[in-house]
Amino acid sequence: MHWAIAYLLIFGVGTVAGMMLITMSIVSAFTLAGKGREKFSRRLALASGLLSLGFGLVVAYQICFVNGLFTNHVQWTPQ
Repeated sequence: MHWAIAYLLIFGVGTVAGMMLITMSIVSAFTLAGKGREKFSRRLALASGLLSLGFGLVVAYQICFVNGLFTNHVQWTPQ
């Protein structure tokens, strides 16, 4: 039981650290690409934000309605 909790904690910290590194690399690329071109930088940030939001909404729709999380017909089978 203790090993499982330790594993989850280490996995969670590693996941958060990896996401932070990826985000920092994307932000640095946007910063370098946008130097001297503030309008382009704002548009690029807006486009990436809208793309992320759209992807999140599609995933949430798939989980909540297509796979039946909020309906009476759940389509999940434990393996």
